[in-house]
Amino acid sequence: MRLNIAKTVIAAVLLIGAAPANASAVHDAAGDYLATYFGSKTGDLDVISASVTYNPASDLFHFESTFAGNLGGSPSGFYIWGFDRGAGTGRFTANGLPQVLFDSVVRFNMDGSGVVSLLTPTSSTTAFAAGTAKIKDNQLIADIAASLLPSNGLAKSSYTWNLWPRDGALPAGFGQISDFAPDAINAPVQVVPLPGAFWLFGSVVAMFKLAGNSKQRFAVTVKSI
Repeated sequence: MRLNIAKTVIAAVLLIGAAPANASAVHDAAGDYLATYFGSKTGDLDVISASVTYNPASDLFHFESTFAGNLGGSPSGFYIWGFDRGAGTGRFTANGLPQVLFDSVVRFNMDGSGVVSLLTPTSSTTAFAAGTAKIKDNQLIADIAASLLPSNGLAKSSYTWNLWPRDGALPAGFGQISDFAPDAINAPVQVVPLPGAFWLFGSVVAMFKLAGNSKQRFAVTVKSI
């Protein structure tokens, strides 16, 4: 009986390690380029999925995105995440997207460098070095300090965002934008579920106590997410 409980504990721990930090990614159809876009279509400016996660413990924003082609196929391409920190406005309303709201943007370039630009209440920019974003095949992953995106009225856990790749080889303006993810509205930042994780850890400890008298001993290390 206690051996079965211990096996259940191990399965639960493995499940924790295998679970993604953010299971609520935005999924976007392949090949849905905007009708106004006439730039590179090698796939690396076509969003397949994207997510932004906020970790209150580390005060970091974690970005993950996947594209229809390996990054680098469009050398002049770059990636913009627009954030609504509480004072976002519909700057694409004239283009038929009134619900894509933002008051700041995070840009990632093909070499992993980028910049955070605050648009309100005053404008400011903070650059970060090449390699900040990790690029492998068709994925881009990055962490940035949440202090670079200070509140503009909302808690960081309540920010919303949208991702739109651009082709810098085209004239500046809306025509540079290849895709939106989500298509017409912002997505909420997901929060690392620390309370749930601690509850589950407590359950694991309780199960170990139940199995404590078993002759079969197990050494299990629980890694933090």
